[in-house]
Amino acid sequence: MLRSQGIPARFLIGFPVPDAEAGAIPGYHCWAEFLDEKRGWIPVDASEAKKKEMPDAYFGTIPNDRIEFTAGRDIVLSPPQRGEPLNYFVYPYAEAQGKALEPPHAELRFRRMAPHEAARLDEVPR
Repeated sequence: MLRSQGIPARFLIGFPVPDAEAGAIPGYHCWAEFLDEKRGWIPVDASEAKKKEMPDAYFGTIPNDRIEFTAGRDIVLSPPQRGEPLNYFVYPYAEAQGKALEPPHAELRFRRMAPHEAARLDEVPR
């Protein structure tokens, strides 16, 4: 709708992280941003606003309970996949003989880290 009015907009996708110390992530979630010339990119999440009956809470702000994985559509990987551009990219992708393979079902899990644990990640050789 924004683009039909000449307003730059983009599609974002990632995962909501439940309010818990650890557990499963139920699946991906997408939202949008539009460009305001004076304020920059403004987030909006119409589906979450409707689901939670909180329209103002998801216009201009997004809760910090999510991890963004990709922006946009028609994604070309690096190195480029042989198949068509991806509609979105949030789960593992693999090809065999130039054709996309069906991704294996994998349950995504998380665990919140204490500050001292997160600091140790910087010490890991890459």
